[in-house]
Amino acid sequence: MSKKIVFSPKKLEVIYRPYSCTLDVFEGTPRSGKTTAAHFRMAEFYTWSRDTNHLVVAYNQEQAYRLFLDGDGTGILHIFGDLAKIKHNEHGSHVEIHTPNGIKKVYYKGGGKSNSVGAITGMSLGSVVFMEINLLHMDMIQECFRRTFAAQDRYHLADLNPPAPQHPVISEVFEVQNTRWTHWTIHDNPIITEERKQEIYETLKKNPYLLARDWEGKR
Repeated sequence: MSKKIVFSPKKLEVIYRPYSCTLDVFEGTPRSGKTTAAHFRMAEFYTWSRDTNHLVVAYNQEQAYRLFLDGDGTGILHIFGDLAKIKHNEHGSHVEIHTPNGIKKVYYKGGGKSNSVGAITGMSLGSVVFMEINLLHMDMIQECFRRTFAAQDRYHLADLNPPAPQHPVISEVFEVQNTRWTHWTIHDNPIITEERKQEIYETLKKNPYLLARDWEGKR
């Protein structure tokens, strides 16, 4: 990839930490770098995973492409470059990635509607990435976990901005799965200058709700 990426020590730890949980949750403020960390962690995972089929799901398919495949220049299409191509088969559109451990297929789907689950019926998956998991339909989320039951290397990753404390994704997903939670704030993004941080803070401090959610990363 042509764009230079600056990794903080936290991002490096997150990208290369052991895959010792069922679900990694990256939760925090906008522009904290959590999604970029997810791109590179999953690229590393796809490289060695023994499973062929994988999934990324967002509110709709366009968002799945924009947030994870393109990722504003750091998504997996850019990370793998010429080794990744958009393809289509009976299961739908996917990125075919050539890795040292064989071809991997990363399908991208929308999961925000009540009937979204039909798009993954019958699929067997090694991993699932949930982009903005709090915006997805609960039936789709739960079916994604079922689709990985037979995986050789089973793994799930979710990112989100802080939801309401009563959001069902907390009680029905985070508190049920073997979850490792990582908190992010704007201070974790090394490309945001101190001057820009101060500008953002001066705006957000006028509203206690926005300050807690978008500066401190609190629910």
